[in-house]
Amino acid sequence: MSSAPSVPYPPSVWEKIQACGRDVEAALGRSGLLLTMGGEPTFVPLQPAGAEWSTSALGPTKLGFARRLARQLVQDAFPGAAVLETSGKQYPGEPLPRWALLIQRRTDGTPLWRDITRLRADTAAGRHTTTDAARLVAALAARAGIASDRVLTAHESAKPDTVAGYVLPLDHDGTAWISDDWRPALPAAALRLLPGDSLLGWRLPLGELGEKNLRRALTAQVRDGTVTLFLPPLTTEAYLALLPLIERSLEALELRDVVLAGYPPPLDAQLSTVGLASDPGVIEVNLAPCATWADYHRQIAQLYAAAAKTGLSARKLQFNGRVTGTGGGAHLVFGGPLGVISPFFTQPSLLPSMIRYWQRHPALSYAFTGQYLGPSSQAPRVDESTFEALYELEIACAGAEQFGSAGNLAFFDLLFRDLLMDRSGNTHRAEISVDKLWNPSAGNGCLGLVELRAFETHPSAEALAVTALFVRAVLARLALAPCTAPFIRWGGELHDRFFLPTFVWSDLGEICDDLAAHGLAFDRAWLRPLWEWRFPELGVLTLPAAGARPAGKVMFRQALEAWPLLGEQSGAGGTSRRVDASADRLEVSVSDAALLEHGTLLVNGLPCAFQPTRDGAAAGGVRFRAFFLTPGLHPHVPVQAPLLLEWVDRTTGTVAAAARWHVWNPRGQPYAECPRDEAEAARRHAERWEPWPETVGHARTIPSLRFPPEGRHTLDLRRYPPSASQRET
Repeated sequence: MSSAPSVPYPPSVWEKIQACGRDVEAALGRSGLLLTMGGEPTFVPLQPAGAEWSTSALGPTKLGFARRLARQLVQDAFPGAAVLETSGKQYPGEPLPRWALLIQRRTDGTPLWRDITRLRADTAAGRHTTTDAARLVAALAARAGIASDRVLTAHESAKPDTVAGYVLPLDHDGTAWISDDWRPALPAAALRLLPGDSLLGWRLPLGELGEKNLRRALTAQVRDGTVTLFLPPLTTEAYLALLPLIERSLEALELRDVVLAGYPPPLDAQLSTVGLASDPGVIEVNLAPCATWADYHRQIAQLYAAAAKTGLSARKLQFNGRVTGTGGGAHLVFGGPLGVISPFFTQPSLLPSMIRYWQRHPALSYAFTGQYLGPSSQAPRVDESTFEALYELEIACAGAEQFGSAGNLAFFDLLFRDLLMDRSGNTHRAEISVDKLWNPSAGNGCLGLVELRAFETHPSAEALAVTALFVRAVLARLALAPCTAPFIRWGGELHDRFFLPTFVWSDLGEICDDLAAHGLAFDRAWLRPLWEWRFPELGVLTLPAAGARPAGKVMFRQALEAWPLLGEQSGAGGTSRRVDASADRLEVSVSDAALLEHGTLLVNGLPCAFQPTRDGAAAGGVRFRAFFLTPGLHPHVPVQAPLLLEWVDRTTGTVAAAARWHVWNPRGQPYAECPRDEAEAARRHAERWEPWPETVGHARTIPSLRFPPEGRHTLDLRRYPPSASQRET
């Protein structure tokens, strides 16, 4: 079963896309901007099961998948790389940090690790014993020129007679390896570990040591039958020297399937790192920074190929047949070769230009994002966060543009940090996140990076790469000519209009026209596969010519819907807030606006609101309650699915074509499991569109409705009681 679709671009088109990529790099060169890019695509198994692939960060199979993916990437794409397991994020309520795997390789091409099969690639129980751990530490001490009596035996406080592992105080003074004798400082000359389940290296009793004792140590233990070697915090030079010593020791002892864990070295240009992190429901991959789009595409293609071999995919198949991204996002990250020479500092107008341009073009917020969007999402727009955000951002952008260069980096960061955030004040949860720009109070806050978070994974590596090229082209255009146009106060029109795919597509066209005007020929058609996937077709009503009525089609597509945040709810773990995902939205469009002179669409007996598009068509939205959830908004509103869709001829007053759209199984039965593959998902999705000849020819009256200012484009069925419609006359 394949995890990735065929490439959506034929070779002739891909050549044009690559040529556009070269033009974008040339434009960046003309502006003098050094712009690196990276990203955070996420992956799940082909058939994800359990909480670890829906809501939980950790679980029984996730680490095994990550280890296999890391092994495959090293073998296929990064020969000479090593894999280090370390601590990742830790959020309130989590007793231990999540794990992260770092695939590290030297940028000068020198192998950091020669035989990746000596490192563990699964989580199966191993056959190593404590003796293997002791032999490995002794061999390492000998190769480092350290006396064997510096190795200590570690014991758990609850089991003082059992050997838990071995500890070797270790550091490098710039010329040679050094160690220390900890025994005189320890009670009874015995090393008792701090209580806990973490690796030995995290639980050393460093507080019992004297002021002059060395406080760095390498440890070895056997966990689940696998020797796990914990590396202390070292300089990059010492780290680069230690790994070959470890590998040669493993070779001499004929040991395989060990785990390297512990502290990574500081960020350094000598090491290129790809990270695999445990995140709720997914494995998140943090790409190594790329100097060009071509480098980014190469890395994405390598990653997708390795993921497919490992049984991972960048898509999920929903119960009802809809194909979506993983749910974990695919954020894009932009910066510079070094934090202090980030393009956002060397050209202070770039970030204000981005903020203005993104706000003026909602397609950048909605065309590539996931199902969970809007004010309560992980990536709210600046005008979805707080009421006063736009007003205050106008002042902040003007302030940033007064800088000739951003000399005071922390001051520059402060201009935006408290404005680019969600409604709760979380600076990470923002469409344009600057929490890694230059925040001295955060451990990784001074990287000169801006993260664009309203991006979802796509099943195709090429399609995801085209999205990244599109965004990079926009940044190149802004570097050449900063955007100084004012913010647009969209108000209710923001969601009413731009949650509909036709108007998103129109806005993408405006962006492509703007790029062309600045010498960057990006063909909007290259985005069509992403748009089609993001807004799948649901069905079509075909209208034959009849009398004065021309032939035409009424097309239905999935539209976007925000999930509002509800009030606090008390639970066993304290208070929490849920979202109401009970509403859904679809779009109806006509290929020729002239069709509306002869007919209109009734949905559950109520008329749609059509608005013209710039290409002579017309489109409108239908918003409705798809499910009943408790708690949720509007408990008085019943479920309004399936939708009865009827095209009414204005001349005869009768139904000319009809269908029903089901949000779930049309047979009214629960699905036993998710679709096994894309073919089964397509069958489930197709059967939800049900031709409905039962009402064709029936007479209808068209009720008169007054649409609110926030809903000129959308018929919101939740606003109207069933009595507002008149099904039969």
